[in-house]
Amino acid sequence: MGEIDQIEDITGQGIDALTEPGARKAKFLIALAYIAKRREDPTFTRSQAEALTLAEVNAITGGDEEE
Repeated sequence: MGEIDQIEDITGQGIDALTEPGARKAKFLIALAYIAKRREDPTFTRSQAEALTLAEVNAITGGDEEE
């Protein structure tokens, strides 16, 4: 639940709103990458997540570059 709270905090939206058509995805992807990287490196920061490229985020989250 704490990770969901972090996603909602970073995106400024409830988790349900993120799946709606037209929902902005950049902050959601940042949040996912941030949480995933923090699991392996507790010193990883949100700023570092924001600096990642889409390809890097997709490598971390297992996403598709076209998403």
